[in-house]
Amino acid sequence: MKNTVALFMVTLLWFSNGISAAEESSGVLFRNVNVFDGKNNKLHPKMNVLIEGNIIKVVSQAAMPAPGATVIEGDGRTLMPGLIDGHAHIMINADYNDVERNMDAYDLGIRSIRVVENFLMDGFTSVRDMGGPLFATKRAVDGGLFPGPRLYPSGAFISQTSGHGDFRDRADAGMNPESSGDVSNFTRFGIGTIADGVPEVLKATRTNLRNGATQIKIMAGGGGSSRFDPIDTTQYSTEEICAMVEAAKDWGTYVGAHIFTDRAINRALDCGVKAFEHGFFASEKTYQRIAKEGAYVVPQTWGLSPELENNPLMPPAKIPLVKQLQEKYGNVGCEMLDAGVKVVFASDWVGVIEDADRSRRFEIYWRTQMFDCNGRYDANFEVLKQLTSVAGELIAESGPRNDAPGKLGVVEVGAAADLLLVDGNPLKDISVIGGRKTWFSQPAPSAHPIHTLRIIMKDGVIYKNTL
Repeated sequence: MKNTVALFMVTLLWFSNGISAAEESSGVLFRNVNVFDGKNNKLHPKMNVLIEGNIIKVVSQAAMPAPGATVIEGDGRTLMPGLIDGHAHIMINADYNDVERNMDAYDLGIRSIRVVENFLMDGFTSVRDMGGPLFATKRAVDGGLFPGPRLYPSGAFISQTSGHGDFRDRADAGMNPESSGDVSNFTRFGIGTIADGVPEVLKATRTNLRNGATQIKIMAGGGGSSRFDPIDTTQYSTEEICAMVEAAKDWGTYVGAHIFTDRAINRALDCGVKAFEHGFFASEKTYQRIAKEGAYVVPQTWGLSPELENNPLMPPAKIPLVKQLQEKYGNVGCEMLDAGVKVVFASDWVGVIEDADRSRRFEIYWRTQMFDCNGRYDANFEVLKQLTSVAGELIAESGPRNDAPGKLGVVEVGAAADLLLVDGNPLKDISVIGGRKTWFSQPAPSAHPIHTLRIIMKDGVIYKNTL
């Protein structure tokens, strides 16, 4: 009976949101478009791009016959790769207190339908989810039950006792952990799991892989939104981290670590951790090592913005320390680029749906401030790469766990047909893909669509067309 009710709610929400069945055809030809390919700081003018199935078949300035294809006249608009969010928490889609006290897993699952729809309608055709039980939502999207981006779930993030994923209240852990059987809803719902010692972390890693994780997420350092682990702490021993990395490698994929400091990052690098989530309280020397070893940093830069104080997830007691860190590390974006680090876009989508959607749009804008570096870098181009080709490279690190039909984040022959047709030039104006300077002062994004996104295509299927 519960499954029947859930299916009815899914269907009702999909059609009540005004999204009709996606438009399908044997092929699509975009004619007379200026192409941003995801890699180069320019638009390729007057191009024609042919889609066959879910693959980009031809990219050419030459006119091409396309019998039977749907022809879309671009009229000089920008055709670009679909956006990729490198770090989100789709299943943590309500206020923390509500998740912990007033909800069950069905609440989060049903709410995730609206979350993934909003991602797609904001132009995000792929999302790398870094903690939460997203597997059923992914299966539903992949099966066409409701629209959403490509989803890359990590499953439950893995945390040590006292780590960034230990959300129990003080009384839950007790003076003697062996005598306490209470767990938080974050653990009960599969958002996170607490594991200590090599046997436990191996079991947690393998459980996520069994459930369909495309990469593994571990908590290797403290954080701002958790009550009991200071930001400066290093979490998990070398033996524990290396065990999880090897278990992920056995499945052809990798580990990403929530992390901040030099000590923690270098320990994780010693074990072969591939992606450093947040990672913006490190030194130039550490960023140089990350670049040399071909790893990635996936920072949500609004964590270094004045807007952080407006984030309801931030415990007030941590705000003074965070302000000090913001002042000390305000130039970290430039240090990453100077070191040659591969930087990936991350909204760190989490919490109340409307607020998290606002912060995603703000993040696009704020990154153009963080990566400008007094004009030494073309900030719009750097951010666009982070949203497209570089993020696509990180997703490809999941090897056989990646189910995309071709490269993501690029417009080239053989790449996946995840595309946006945009009014304007995002290399000159980041707002045409949704970058917004305001956050809480703007209307709820679901009531304020990005009108400059004229066509949204994922997997060769058009989900939005306002031409």
